[in-house]
Amino acid sequence: MATTVNHEEWMQLALDEAHRGSGWVSPNPRVGCVIVRDNELVAKGHHQRFGDVHAEVDALRAFSGDASTATMYVTLEPCAHDGKQPACTNAIIASGIKRVVVGTVDPNPLVSGRGIQILEEHGIDVIRGVRENECQWMNRWFSHHITSGTSYVTLKAATSIDLGASVQQGHDRWISSEESRVVTHVLRSEYDAVMVGIGTVLADDPLLNVRLSEGRDPLRIVVDPNCETPPTSKLAATAKEIRSVIFCGHHSVESEQAMILRGLGFEIIGTAGTTSHLDVATIIRTTGTMGIASILLEGGPTLAASFLNAGCVRELILHIAPAFLGVENTWFKHITPMDITLRSCTSVGPDVHIVYTVTRS
Repeated sequence: MATTVNHEEWMQLALDEAHRGSGWVSPNPRVGCVIVRDNELVAKGHHQRFGDVHAEVDALRAFSGDASTATMYVTLEPCAHDGKQPACTNAIIASGIKRVVVGTVDPNPLVSGRGIQILEEHGIDVIRGVRENECQWMNRWFSHHITSGTSYVTLKAATSIDLGASVQQGHDRWISSEESRVVTHVLRSEYDAVMVGIGTVLADDPLLNVRLSEGRDPLRIVVDPNCETPPTSKLAATAKEIRSVIFCGHHSVESEQAMILRGLGFEIIGTAGTTSHLDVATIIRTTGTMGIASILLEGGPTLAASFLNAGCVRELILHIAPAFLGVENTWFKHITPMDITLRSCTSVGPDVHIVYTVTRS
């Protein structure tokens, strides 16, 4: 009796492998690959760092033996062009593998079906669309960046049941639980950049690095129209260790304060705006050209409203604590209408984490 092959199970292993590259491969996509023969795993690989070999080649290097009866599972269509690495289609063809299962087509215009076409032209059986939704979601930042040229922005808000955005003076400064704070640090390690406004810098003096989980520190961005970031802040003290960028108005880019902050290690970028508000759409176009595919927006309600009302937020993450704060400073005041779609809802410690995708109405 022929053995039943469960393509979805093997693709899930490839997805698990892809996630091992989180935080290290951007602006490239996360890609995982497993090679199966006689319904047994014989090799696996993933794209480990930007500029390193791609997942398919990583897996093929771990593979030995007859490839003609093996099947390759890869989360993203193999590339068909030479870049920092040679085209993966060439390596697959040379290996002798006769079947490739693809999670999703590559949105990169340089590939976008061409990789599958080349494999099929060389007699390789290609099955596509296995766990397609999961594969597309994993690389939503890459897809958005490669097609729009702008950074994918996720707004993360720690809040109470009554949408409080700050605690009352004299209470614990944290709204969310320790478990939720660990999740936040994991998110930071996965996103290219974390962004706050000058209000958060002045009120909280955040460090914005990764301390409660493993992973690399993200680039840190401050939206600061008048270059008011204190030279004594934690960000300033570590700006030469962790890449840090300040977006300010053109009126402040050559100010004395800007010169001081440059000397401390900040990159200062002037952009359109006023003394109280910068053009956030211009900011994410600029970060997109800088190769920043994803931004975790951790600022307060004012910066959140600017990004939401400009249509610049693609994803919303709420960490909701089981409390009523009864404060006037709340999230999502004066937001223009927009549609949001529930992606997930999970319990983390005492908190509830909700993820929405955002669609402009």
